[in-house]
Amino acid sequence: MGGWPMTSPADWLRLGSGLSCYTANLAAYLAGELPDDGRWLAESIRLAVRVDLPDDELAFSHHGYPLDRLPDGTRLGYAWAATADQAEAGLAGELDRHGRVLTVVDNARLPWSPAAGTGEPAPHWLLVTGRDGPDTDVLDAFSGLLTAGEQRPHAGRLPMEALLDAMRPPLRWTAAQRRRNALAFGFPVPVPADGTWQWLHRSPAGAAGDAAGPAELPGCWLAGDDDVLPFLAALLADEGERAARHLDDLWSAAAHRGFKYRWLASRPGLAQAERERLAAAEAAWGRLPVALRFAVQSARRGQPRASLVATMFEHLRDIEAGFS
Repeated sequence: MGGWPMTSPADWLRLGSGLSCYTANLAAYLAGELPDDGRWLAESIRLAVRVDLPDDELAFSHHGYPLDRLPDGTRLGYAWAATADQAEAGLAGELDRHGRVLTVVDNARLPWSPAAGTGEPAPHWLLVTGRDGPDTDVLDAFSGLLTAGEQRPHAGRLPMEALLDAMRPPLRWTAAQRRRNALAFGFPVPVPADGTWQWLHRSPAGAAGDAAGPAELPGCWLAGDDDVLPFLAALLADEGERAARHLDDLWSAAAHRGFKYRWLASRPGLAQAERERLAAAEAAWGRLPVALRFAVQSARRGQPRASLVATMFEHLRDIEAGFS
């Protein structure tokens, strides 16, 4: 099967830097298709939080327009199979039509992941860019600091058997993980049942049953930094060590915002003072996950850091107000 004409490693490293595994590998999937590959992603970035879920759970949306609706009119949506053989056939079809395919894998089953072998499954998107006999060419543009260590971008070959094993799903994702899968594009899309092999199918423009209505977030959501940031500050300070359940989503929020500011700073013709202001904003968001992790650890030791959390979010709110 013919491989996809990939961009250079520098290109996909640039695209993936500071993005979640979903968005980093979506960026790599689209590399070379868009006149400005970074702009489409950077301008989508915003943070919304759903606040009406049971047990005080939250859902997070990181994009202001639905990224499953691609600029050429096609759409991405989850496809699934009940067996590994069916999944292999589905992947082959996508590779024949588009030269690459995004797959849903368990990050703890990827050889290059620091989570490999930990038995702590986590959904992850992996880009397959071609196949040569029993092997597949894969690209993982994600980088980030996980509980098990630092995960770095990876490009190489993976036997189809190993890819299908990585795609072999746990019996059940957690509720939070299912929400992340459903909201990976910023707005909810149907997610197949747990226990199935899954990948992303690209539908042609105007495909039957694919009419694009208004993008909506069902339920009760807060959107806009003036509402979201004070809400999160109060909630995380009140929850103490229980706030640990939100750290992954807030890492993604901070990483996406950092990517947005790096893209803004990369535009030609900016004054040096503006570049420095954007760099300071990126750095401030980059400190958020570290500060929140410290606050959670302190709360576990009986030393809550409510003032630290409040100060951090107030600073971010001031920064965002300066760019509005």
